Amino acid sequence: MARRTQAQLAQTRKAIITAAKQLFSDKGFARTQVAEIAQSAGVGISAFYGQFEDKSQLFLFILNEVFTELHAGIVEVRQGVNLNSPVESMIATQQIYELIFETLNKHAHITLSMFRSGFSAIPGLETWYWHICDAIAAELSKNYQQAEAAGLIEISSHRDMSDAMIGMVQHLGYRMVLQGSPTPHEAAQMCTRYTIGSLLMSMPRSKIPQMMPLWAAIPA
Repeated sequence: MARRTQAQLAQTRKAIITAAKQLFSDKGFARTQVAEIAQSAGVGISAFYGQFEDKSQLFLFILNEVFTELHAGIVEVRQGVNLNSPVESMIATQQIYELIFETLNKHAHITLSMFRSGFSAIPGLETWYWHICDAIAAELSKNYQQAEAAGLIEISSHRDMSDAMIGMVQHLGYRMVLQGSPTPHEAAQMCTRYTIGSLLMSMPRSKIPQMMPLWAAIPA
């Protein structure tokens, strides 16, 4: 039998990933079988195992693609603003939330599958998931560190604040992809307002009168 070309192997891999995304979304991780993925992709089981060790590795590969895209987007947003400027920092906060919810919604089938599958069903998922959450929380935490360095806030733990925001995103994100409400924009607005409200509570009292008028600068 002739050896398959790199282009053919890449096409096979793409077909497997596309089929798996749909099946994981429709049936969840546990109920999806390798044979079903291969059949839906129009390839043999041996072709599947030529690309992935098992369905766990495939699932983690798909999730990693999504969250690598998200993390890169967050870093890009942060690089494009002056975080010492309160207005720009607030706008950047909403942009980051918009990016998070838009990415989760864009890959809704994978988001749902991850939430529905449960960490214990997929070897390595829990470690991987919290690693990604830590990376995103670390980016948010940098904003709070910079705000504190500029004398805008006083908080005991930047990381506790960012972790609280990530928890809010998780719950809203799940409801968004499950029910279609709130929209990504509405979810981002809600998270932004809660975040800014929390930061206002963390400001030195002398700064609050200066900051309140800036609320109007946040895009509606």
